[in-house]
Amino acid sequence: MKGDIHIHSKYSPDSMLEPEEIVRVAQRSGLDFIAISDHNRFKEHNLGFHTIKAEEVSSIDGHILAIFIDGEITPRLSQAETVEMIHDRNGIAICAHPFRRVNGVRSKFIDIYDAIEDKNGRCSAACNKKASELAAKLKRPVTAGSDSHFYEEIGRTYIELDATDDESIRKAILNNKVKTNGKDLSPSDQVKLYFKLGKDYVKRGFKRI
Repeated sequence: MKGDIHIHSKYSPDSMLEPEEIVRVAQRSGLDFIAISDHNRFKEHNLGFHTIKAEEVSSIDGHILAIFIDGEITPRLSQAETVEMIHDRNGIAICAHPFRRVNGVRSKFIDIYDAIEDKNGRCSAACNKKASELAAKLKRPVTAGSDSHFYEEIGRTYIELDATDDESIRKAILNNKVKTNGKDLSPSDQVKLYFKLGKDYVKRGFKRI
């Protein structure tokens, strides 16, 4: 199975993607499952497509991806408090894009995560390489996701595993039986992306997510 477990919909303040259209694009991209992981917003989706319950949580140190959760996670807590709450909600805590300059935990990283996102579709090759090296050093499972906020980004980066349902996907991730695939962000695409992010930042009244 192939899945993109880091996608943002219109329920994130920086995305306008309709969940139903996300599914159509995911299917055209050859994905078997997705996770709509909106910023600090938990929402269950009934889309007629395998969709994992998820959220991307803003801790005080950086973003944390929570998948398989049973409810919303309180934002603006410490890394440890956020991970603990994810586990209380029966979820898997993933350190999202740990070395990204914006919203990555970077030097504040604490070794408390179930997995590390070692391939993010909005990160450069160097950024993703550092994440991969960190996961290898700590012998931590890895995941990948497009981090898409635009339709054309969906499926750009994804995980591949041998599974059939949520429980087998969960086990595959926790047992590090996952292959991460996809494209890193090229230098020219980085410029385009940061220009878009800058415009969104201004529109939000200079509020960080």
